[in-house]
Amino acid sequence: MSHTDVTQGVGHLPSSQDLSNNDTEVYGSSCCLIGVHVHTTLSAHDCPLKNGGTSGTELFNIPASTVAGTWLEGGGMYFSSTLHIDPNDSATGQVTVVYVPNKYGNAGSGAGLP
Repeated sequence: MSHTDVTQGVGHLPSSQDLSNNDTEVYGSSCCLIGVHVHTTLSAHDCPLKNGGTSGTELFNIPASTVAGTWLEGGGMYFSSTLHIDPNDSATGQVTVVYVPNKYGNAGSGAGLP
């Protein structure tokens, strides 16, 4: 399966991110990370994906200098609050973050379950 198959999967939402922008909310609610496709080789800076904003917990890291064309598998990693990308202020590169919104809510949150 190619990264194109994954980014175009049913329910998968792609979000293009320019890493020269500092902290960006990719998705404002709970979701699962499918993966990250690197379009332009990253600068020499790691790029964390965080749960809950810049002060949130780092759950996934895009390694420094990852080359263009790389697919990084997210494995369905669960972001319970929000999905933020928080590159270094000097970072450069272009990626697409692929995620699936959690449409059923969190167990115990009062949200309906399927």
